[in-house]
Amino acid sequence: MQEEKKKLVNQARKGDTHAFAKLYEEIYPDLYRFAFCMVRQPWKAEDVVSDAVLKAFEKIHTLKKPESFRSWIFQIAANECRLQYRKEKRVVYLPEVAEAGMRESNNATTENNVLIKELLMQLEERERMIVGLSIFGGYSGKELAQYFHKKEGTIRSIKSRALGKLKQAWECRNEGKL
Repeated sequence: MQEEKKKLVNQARKGDTHAFAKLYEEIYPDLYRFAFCMVRQPWKAEDVVSDAVLKAFEKIHTLKKPESFRSWIFQIAANECRLQYRKEKRVVYLPEVAEAGMRESNNATTENNVLIKELLMQLEERERMIVGLSIFGGYSGKELAQYFHKKEGTIRSIKSRALGKLKQAWECRNEGKL
């Protein structure tokens, strides 16, 4: 972890709200993408991120290693996603809502983002979490293995199969076969 980030985390642990705000600004895009990947709707992702950030702010003094801030806050977000699932039991995905929530102006980029999100929704919850935490959260295979209480090889296999499914679905969509 860069010294500047470590310093910000230490300042935030001492109650410095400006330091926490800087950390939040930096991590927000990845945290939102992860939450959206899990809960499938922009407003739910915003709620998850808001709740996770609030809990992180309230509990940052309990963070033992400043260099673990990123994985720690993603862990909180993952737990918030689970709470969201427990509350609803059923998630309905509406592609129109996802498209309305997109903020990019480039049509090709927007179409690709919507397509990627649709493809992610085809994965099982555990696969989405592993791919999301790995890509957006920067979790290593070892950290994911500890988180899911699985062997590291099992996590690699799940991630590899999930990415293979995504690649195959992407290629089929681009060829117009799906």
